[in-house]
Amino acid sequence: MSHLQQTALATQALDLPASERAQLAVLLFDSVEEEGADLWPGALVDELRRRSEHLRSGKVQGLTSEEVFGESL
Repeated sequence: MSHLQQTALATQALDLPASERAQLAVLLFDSVEEEGADLWPGALVDELRRRSEHLRSGKVQGLTSEEVFGESL
């Protein structure tokens, strides 16, 4: 995938509602967790899961891509 395609895909993903971004993040993380287990420190994995659960449960609300990146995208 080209850098331009990756940027377009990332922009689309960032435009999703926070709960859908969290679900996508978990799906992507799970898809590489086994292959790259040595690349993911245990504390990072725990933190990613905790934050994902907080987003899914509504305990916290995510930011839009515009709030994070402004108009740079």
